[in-house]
Amino acid sequence: MKFGLFNIGMWHESQSQEEVFTNIREQAVLADRLGFDSVWLGEHHFSRHGILADCLVQAAAIASVTENVRIGTGVVVLPFHNPVRLAEQAAMVDILSNGRLDLGVGVGYQRREFNGLNIPIDEARARFRDNLDVLLKCWRDEILVHESPYNTFRAEDAIEVYPKPVQKPMPLYQAVSITPESIEFAASRGVPVMVGGPTDVLGLAPQVIDYWRTKMIEYGNDPTGIDIPCAKGVYVAETDEEAAADIAAVDEFWDLKLLQRFGSPISPSGELPPGYERWANRVKEHEKNALDPNRAGTPPLIGSLDTVRERLRALRDSGVNYIFGQFGLPGMSEEKIRRSVELFAEVFDEFRDADAPAAQVHVPA
Repeated sequence: MKFGLFNIGMWHESQSQEEVFTNIREQAVLADRLGFDSVWLGEHHFSRHGILADCLVQAAAIASVTENVRIGTGVVVLPFHNPVRLAEQAAMVDILSNGRLDLGVGVGYQRREFNGLNIPIDEARARFRDNLDVLLKCWRDEILVHESPYNTFRAEDAIEVYPKPVQKPMPLYQAVSITPESIEFAASRGVPVMVGGPTDVLGLAPQVIDYWRTKMIEYGNDPTGIDIPCAKGVYVAETDEEAAADIAAVDEFWDLKLLQRFGSPISPSGELPPGYERWANRVKEHEKNALDPNRAGTPPLIGSLDTVRERLRALRDSGVNYIFGQFGLPGMSEEKIRRSVELFAEVFDEFRDADAPAAQVHVPA
């Protein structure tokens, strides 16, 4: 198995903005020292749910203070970006990090963010797919040629995109939920998927991974040896009781309340944009189940080391072999979060040499 650390820059009222970014950097340094495989950064705008407005700026900062840990974006919201500029910026970070960047991209889902950036959320999926095709061409082709309603680059202009990434091919991931069309699109482009927290809460990460593998093969792409990152909530303490008490001591649904208020594509009148129909009950299910240690599916990695080991074994047996954890909760002391990260690293020896079997399940229609 592989293990990563995930941060979106949640800004609790007890912290300053400077502390948020200092903690992100210092947690990455700690992860590098402890032997984590990766650190992941998630883009968000316009709320305390996440103030990491530019993942690649933060990635470059982390690259300058770490040596071995891979640096991933989970995710860059692709419809918000000019794909050519993103291709250039990602290539620069890949160069500056000596080939350690994993670029995760996603469609986005927060209506507030689309409104604030003056991008119609109804166009999110079309823009994502078009921008992804341009991004791939920027790294692959000598001359960029593309024509669509969103991006046009003519052969006669002879646009050459530099710099190119160190890694060939550049590691690219598409964030997906449970929508079969999104998973199939990623497979059609030969792009690995990454699975977000809400999908994990529903217990469907193994199904998503298996469906993607099936579609990769159908499109003539080989999924062998590709690890699929899955987001998990993580908090490890000396005992189960201590972990429960630490979580109870803070407002455990602080971030979920923000998610319910801002983190949804649903309009104030209750309307859903095209392609987001499966969101109808996701926020409700997320709030109900996210931190329930006994929920069905794949419970969060919360508790003592023995409890976390047991749940990791269940994850591994279900077909999940790469997790990136969001450690602790907003409002929890940085000392407790760092201790949780250190304790979690003690499981590495048991799981590093074990490969996950392919899950034999399917995404529901």
